[in-house]
Amino acid sequence: MTAAHEAELLRTEIETNWPPDARGRLRGPHHAVLGVTADGRRRTLAAGAHLPDALAAELAAAGAAADALPRVQRLLAASLGPVHTASGPSYLVLPDRIRFAPTAPVVRSDGPPAAIDALRTANPGNWGTDEWHDLLDGTLGPWAMALAPGGGHPSHVVSICHTPCRSDRGAEAGTWTRPGHRGRGHAATVTAAWARLMSPGTRHLFYSTTAANHSSQHVAARLGLRPLGTLWKVSPPGSGE
Repeated sequence: MTAAHEAELLRTEIETNWPPDARGRLRGPHHAVLGVTADGRRRTLAAGAHLPDALAAELAAAGAAADALPRVQRLLAASLGPVHTASGPSYLVLPDRIRFAPTAPVVRSDGPPAAIDALRTANPGNWGTDEWHDLLDGTLGPWAMALAPGGGHPSHVVSICHTPCRSDRGAEAGTWTRPGHRGRGHAATVTAAWARLMSPGTRHLFYSTTAANHSSQHVAARLGLRPLGTLWKVSPPGSGE
């Protein structure tokens, strides 16, 4: 895969996670999102829809430079005041290349209705009640869940991979594992199941995390996901992003 193709894929992931408006400007809290390929040679930048047109044009030009990030930070700080920058690695999920032995029984969103209905009372507590039922109904996109292996309750969900963002061109994996069950390969199990569920298809599948989330990066390594590069999000302070 060339750096140019990696940059195109990073752009697809950015526009999947933060859908652009008709101008190609990102909806959402970020002033700008910058994707940098794994070799650092190619960059792609999308500016926030809320920015003035002149500033967005300046950011687009800065985003092509070798020192894109500090230029973007300076431009935004000069126009809008202090900014917060967060980053993390991005990976391409290639379902036909994933080889991972399941660590627990898995239920997928395309599974038997009875198996899905058994999960109605299994909300692990980090989903709203209506949101949980929407997830199980498939309204929020495809998902895979690992259940407690061995003698655990059959509806005790220990890990989930769902689809927090999707577009015609891409879909993002979102993973969570119950405390006390982490480090056992369950997140890799459900991510692999989600990838198989999403394939074959026309969407590119993505997995991204934060620079500080080493556990999530370990999941990517376990699965042999292909590194694409880094996503840099430049946002207002206190945006929670």
